[in-house]
Amino acid sequence: MRIGKVSYLNTRPVYYGLEQGAVAKDERWNLIEGTPSVLNSKLSSGELDISVVSSVEYARHWGEYSILPHLCIGSDGEVKSVLFFSKLPLRELEGQDVWLTKSSLTSKTLVKWILEERGVKPLYKEFALGEEVFLNAQTQAVLLIGDEALKKRESGLFPYVLDLGAYWKAKTGLPFVFALWCVRRSVAHSNPQEVIRVWRALLSSREYSMSRLKEISHLCHQQVNLSQDQCMGYLKGLDFDLTPSHIQGMERFFSLLMEKALIPQKPPLNFFPPFKEKP
Repeated sequence: MRIGKVSYLNTRPVYYGLEQGAVAKDERWNLIEGTPSVLNSKLSSGELDISVVSSVEYARHWGEYSILPHLCIGSDGEVKSVLFFSKLPLRELEGQDVWLTKSSLTSKTLVKWILEERGVKPLYKEFALGEEVFLNAQTQAVLLIGDEALKKRESGLFPYVLDLGAYWKAKTGLPFVFALWCVRRSVAHSNPQEVIRVWRALLSSREYSMSRLKEISHLCHQQVNLSQDQCMGYLKGLDFDLTPSHIQGMERFFSLLMEKALIPQKPPLNFFPPFKEKP
């Protein structure tokens, strides 16, 4: 079973138990790391069987995927690692270059919705991490996610910083779902028991990890230029359980995207195993 894993700190509380060997991992399971955009592509092409993917990736390819219940990366307010940095107020970005990271389909789609809702039409450009366009003195606005967003927030380079999770909560009163764990429907059909084993292992790993956030925060502190307290605050602000309220927020997001023609249709939510089934 080929399982996708995002190479960011925000998935450690799901995978830490597996990484530490506290939750048994079948030797036939292969964990494959990548950015969200890479994992989106690999699951779509059939190079992965199960993966964490952008929620908008599910919306665009829902016919190929089923959602693994009770797993997500979300926030009920401030998320801290999905940030839109700007040197200008949003209303003044009309016609300006707005750089969007290629690493996250959901986050850049949310930025487009926010600006379209305000009637602002910038010139969108995309970059890959490592190109460092956001350090250019001419850059007016940039979307960053993950570890890079956490570090850039402390720099003070941009006077306006919009936390996308906090914006969504203030706008709708609902949690936001940035990513889901999905399985290819063909794999769930051909090997349902193995898929359920992986799903239960991920849930068990999350439960193990959430009781050890101090350990994980120490590891995060060693990897990025943030204090252990900052790492702990960040991880505590994330949601990893796809609750009914998270599902409601996700459905609202999909409806709003469809209204702006940012996705072709509002997707039905296919779960495997059924959402009501207990882990």
